[in-house]
Amino acid sequence: MTEGRDRFAWSLASSMMALIANCHKDKGKALTPDDFNPTLTKEERMRDAILITDENVELMRDEFKKAMEGKITLIPVQE
Repeated sequence: MTEGRDRFAWSLASSMMALIANCHKDKGKALTPDDFNPTLTKEERMRDAILITDENVELMRDEFKKAMEGKITLIPVQE
């Protein structure tokens, strides 16, 4: 029960920390409450990560080569 209460308190606090940090930072990737929450496990932190495998590494390499040769243009994503 105390662990659940601690996780809840940290979720509120980390949301406020992320809000304040995003208000005072330059453009770039926005920080999330997960970046500030020490109670999250590694699996919970990695839930939105893209796993690089042997199957998709070639696709990424090909797109990178096209971008470096000027065949495609990369557009920054606004978050």
